Amino acid sequence: MSLKSLANLAFALAFIVVTLGALTRLLDAGLGCPDWPGCYGQLLPPAEHEKHLFSGLDTGKAWMEMIHRYAAGLLGLIILLIMIRVERDPGASPRSLWLSRGLLALVIAQALFGMWTVTMKLQPQIVTIHLLGGMILLALLWRLRKQFYPLDRVTIPATLKNLVSTVIILTFFQISLGGWTSSQYAGLACTDFPTCQGQWLPAAPLKEAFNLTAFIDQSHEGGLLSAAARQSIQVVHRFFAMILTLCLISLCIALWRYTMLRMQICLLLFLTTLQIALGIANALLMLPLTLALAHNTGAALLMLCLLDLHQRLKPAASGIAHRRTSVSQTTG
Repeated sequence: MSLKSLANLAFALAFIVVTLGALTRLLDAGLGCPDWPGCYGQLLPPAEHEKHLFSGLDTGKAWMEMIHRYAAGLLGLIILLIMIRVERDPGASPRSLWLSRGLLALVIAQALFGMWTVTMKLQPQIVTIHLLGGMILLALLWRLRKQFYPLDRVTIPATLKNLVSTVIILTFFQISLGGWTSSQYAGLACTDFPTCQGQWLPAAPLKEAFNLTAFIDQSHEGGLLSAAARQSIQVVHRFFAMILTLCLISLCIALWRYTMLRMQICLLLFLTTLQIALGIANALLMLPLTLALAHNTGAALLMLCLLDLHQRLKPAASGIAHRRTSVSQTTG
């Protein structure tokens, strides 16, 4: 199999692993297997008829957790193979070498955080970092596979590319807040919109809601925070979603004059609108599984769309960018 095919396969599998991770979280199956890497000391989860032999066994949750682990393990092997192939390629660029090494280091770190997610009983900090690691892994694999495809770059002012970079950082931060909301079981803290439990600004114990240094040695399944703290998490998540939406719209307006980018801009607007609709629907419909999973997948797609847009942009002096834009608009 060629390196290009391996990169495509790894990216597709990483997307599946991220989706399976979200599904595991949403089904409360993170502790479906209380040990790691096996499940109740076995390679395969115990069968249904063995349920009486294992305390707390839920066969469905155990299989959900192990399917996620099997897929993640396969992804790790493919990334190892990619790194070996790149290391043996005498024509490999320094960027490809370090990218493949970084991918292997990250997938090892992800395996450790996957283990700690179980052994530390769903500590929200560990769960959130594990989610973010998956998103970073997905982004790096996207970057790796894009090396094998021709890319038409558009020259724009450096300030506009910096704006795209800023929006990517804000998007990653919003994904972090989404992960914190999920890991603290705050998804149902506000079941109305745009208010939260009938209030515009409910009591907000932010210190309790975002205490990142608190590690409690007990299971976090179901959440341990007070209702008020969970409402605070939900309100902050919504507030930054509004800020990010305004930034995304501003970015699309600023880039609209570049005709070669309009397909990416339309996709970006569509994904933004979809994420807003899914967020509101999840609140009003009490977090149905399909919509919650779609919201997680939509966040990954939005991040990838922004990364693709960023890669297509080539910064230049304002005067040069303006002249090239004029020519592009004339010929487009």
